[in-house]
Amino acid sequence: MGSSTPHAQASGTAAPRDRVLDAVKALALLVVVVGHSLAWDVGTQGPANVLDRRPDAAWLTWAIQVLPLFFAAGAVANAGSWQRGRDVPAYLRRRLVRLTTPALVYTGMWTGLLLAPALLVPAAEPLGRFLAQLLWFLGVYAAAVVAVPLTSRWTRRPWLTLGSWLALVVVVDLLRWNVSATVGWLNLLLVWLFLHQVGYHLPALRQVRRRWLVIGGAGAAAAALGLALLGPYSSSLVSYAGDPEPSNLAPPTLVVALVGIGQILLVAACWPWLARVLAADRVYRVVAVVGSRAIGVYLWHVPLVALVAGTAWGAGLVARPLGPLWWLVHLLGLAVVVPLAWVLAGAAAALEVRARLWAQGRRPWTRAVLPLAVLVPVALLGVSTTGFGTWWGPGMLGLPSSSLIGLVVLAAAWAALAAGGRTAATVRP
Repeated sequence: MGSSTPHAQASGTAAPRDRVLDAVKALALLVVVVGHSLAWDVGTQGPANVLDRRPDAAWLTWAIQVLPLFFAAGAVANAGSWQRGRDVPAYLRRRLVRLTTPALVYTGMWTGLLLAPALLVPAAEPLGRFLAQLLWFLGVYAAAVVAVPLTSRWTRRPWLTLGSWLALVVVVDLLRWNVSATVGWLNLLLVWLFLHQVGYHLPALRQVRRRWLVIGGAGAAAAALGLALLGPYSSSLVSYAGDPEPSNLAPPTLVVALVGIGQILLVAACWPWLARVLAADRVYRVVAVVGSRAIGVYLWHVPLVALVAGTAWGAGLVARPLGPLWWLVHLLGLAVVVPLAWVLAGAAAALEVRARLWAQGRRPWTRAVLPLAVLVPVALLGVSTTGFGTWWGPGMLGLPSSSLIGLVVLAAAWAALAAGGRTAATVRP
C-alpha cells in the first residue's frame, strides 16, 4: 500500500476523468436501486421486506451490498479535487454543491407536499420518514467530503492509520454489544469513512501484484463471513425488521468494513481489465449516462418502489416469496422503477440547474465556509431521521426536531456554499 495521496501533483486544470472510477460509482448506486426494487414482498398482511418472510435468503445481500465501493472510488475523486488547489473554501464548494443540490430539491418537494397534510392525515408523517431515510447515505458521504483536507494527510502512514481506525471500529462494536446499543451509531461515520480512507490508496493498490490483491480480498471476505456465521453479527448485509441478530448496516459493523476491504482489493485486481473494457466509447457512454443522474436516480427510486409495491398489493399479486411469479412481478417492477427514476431525476435536474444559476448570481459568501460545510452532513442526517412530514418529533440522536428546521438549515448551508460559484454546476460528485 503506497504512502502518497492520489493525484499528488497540483495543477490548474482538471485531470482526465478516470473511466473505471466513474463506472464503480455509477454501478454501486445502480445496484442499490436494483436491490431496493427486489426487496419488497406483498402478502395478505401487506407489503414488507422479503427477508422478513424468507430470512434464509439473507445471504443474497452479500451480492448487492456494494456501497463500500462508492466511498472508495469517491475518495480518489475527492482527493484529486483537493490536490488541484488545496483551497479549503473552493474545494468544499466544488464537492458539496453538486452533491447537495439534488438532495435539496428532493427534500424541498416532499416537505412541501407532506408537511401541511401531516396536520390532518396521520399517515403523512411515517410516509415522510420512509421517503427520507436514504438521505443518510448522502449525509455520511458529505461528511467524508468535508473531512478530506484532514484525512488525506493521514495517507503517509497507511498501516498505522487504517489499523488504528479498524481497531476503533471493533471497540465501538464491543461497546454496542456490552454497554449501550446507542454507542454503535458512532460506526455510522467510522465504518464508512474508514472505507473512504482505504479508497485513497486505490491508485497505489493498482500497482500491487494481482495475486496478492486477490488473496487479500478473499481473506477479508472470508473473515467477514466467519464473523457473520459466529455472531453476534447478522448474516445479512442489509437491515430488515425481523432480523433476529443485530443489524450490520444500521449501524454498520466490522463485518461491513471487512467486506468493503475485500471489494476494494478485488476491484484493484480487476482494474486493468475494467480499463480495457471501458476504453470503448460505446461502453463508457452507458456509464456516463447512468453516472450523470446517479444521485437523482438513487433518490427518486424510493417513492417509485413504494408505488410499485403498493400497486402489486392492491392488485392482489400475492406470490410465494422468491418463487417464479414473485420474480416475474419484481422484474416487471424493476423495468418500471429504473427508467421512471431516470426521468424524474432528469426533471429534478432542470430545477437543480435553475437553483445553481440563481445562486451564482448572488454575492459570494466568504465567511465561516467550513462551519457551513459541516452543517450539510448534519442537516442531511437530521432530515433522514426526522423525515418530510414531521412538525415536531424525534430527530437525529433522539433529539426533537422538525422537517421545516431540517429544510431551512439544509437550504441555508447550500445557498451560502453555492453563492457566486462559477464551476459548481459542472463538477460531478
